[in-house]
Amino acid sequence: MMLIVATAFALTLDETVQRAAEVDPGAVVATLTWKQTQLDAAERWANILATAQLAWQSSSQGGVTTETSGFTLSSDALNPQAYFDAAEQSAQARSARYSADATTLDAQYASAVLYHSVLAAEAALLAAQQGEEVAQATLAAVKARVVAGLDSELVGRAAEAAALLARADRASADALVRVSRLQLARALSLPVDELGALAEPSTAALPGDGMASPYLDAARENLAAARWEHGQDIAGLLPAGSISTSTALDPVDWRVTVGATWTFDGLAGPFIRERNSALAVKIAETELDAAGRDLDLAVATARAQSRAAHDVAEAARAREALAAESLKVGQLRLQAGLASTLEVLLLQDTLADARADRVASELGEQVAILEARRAAGERW
Repeated sequence: MMLIVATAFALTLDETVQRAAEVDPGAVVATLTWKQTQLDAAERWANILATAQLAWQSSSQGGVTTETSGFTLSSDALNPQAYFDAAEQSAQARSARYSADATTLDAQYASAVLYHSVLAAEAALLAAQQGEEVAQATLAAVKARVVAGLDSELVGRAAEAAALLARADRASADALVRVSRLQLARALSLPVDELGALAEPSTAALPGDGMASPYLDAARENLAAARWEHGQDIAGLLPAGSISTSTALDPVDWRVTVGATWTFDGLAGPFIRERNSALAVKIAETELDAAGRDLDLAVATARAQSRAAHDVAEAARAREALAAESLKVGQLRLQAGLASTLEVLLLQDTLADARADRVASELGEQVAILEARRAAGERW
């Protein structure tokens, strides 16, 4: 006899962020752009190398066939503009790589926040369901007291209103769960019914100090590219030399040609380009400095927010513990005949609210930590 055990698939947080990096349009485009800049840089460096040419020609005139053949090898022996241009393209390729890393991190952490939002919505729904059950039980107890003449009709109507409000809260929480799961499914390019259950992630930790941020690295490489471009414009004021060797495929008959060119694109053109590129370097330096200061401020702010969220979570846990103790005391008082069933139901309602606040505050703390990790550029 074969025993088949069906297990429910649970989507983990790591699987979520991995898929987000694969399907997010921004991350995909950023990766393709990086590959394109790599090819551009390789093309620039390839143009600096020696160029070989093998030619063969055959012609017939008046019944006489003449064949010529030759081999030429040429190289830019002194072309600073080409060297600086290739170096600039390399810096741009590295900048594109860091930009792709930053875009991927943004997509991953955005999906992680959506993941936690679904967990928070599901916890809120559970608390709302418990609140509705307590409200219905309270309503039944109040109706019995009204019939017995122990409470007024006004108290009964207030209990009915509380039950209706609890039902509305549960319906709102249910809708929030559907919306949050839809947002996560859209971010992952998955149908909603394929999300399945979400596994509770482990507690995240704050990022360490002195981490390399791709946001800042991209700005550094942009500054390097601007400096190489400035060097290229200055090199345009200098002559460029070249060397070429050619032969008619004769091992003895070789020719070596050395040339130099010095070209001005108008009298003032090179000087204007040099001033323009110098300003571009200053702009890039200012942007790098601003990016560094913004990054420091963002990380410090995110750390402060995460610590504040931690304090809120601690307070929520203390409130839940106090509510649990109050419920125990209320149950003992009920057994001793010193408290009514209504009082115990209200204590259960308070415990349910405290538990919901504790879960929401803990998830809020995790989201704050995720924001701090993203700002610091911590790899997932």
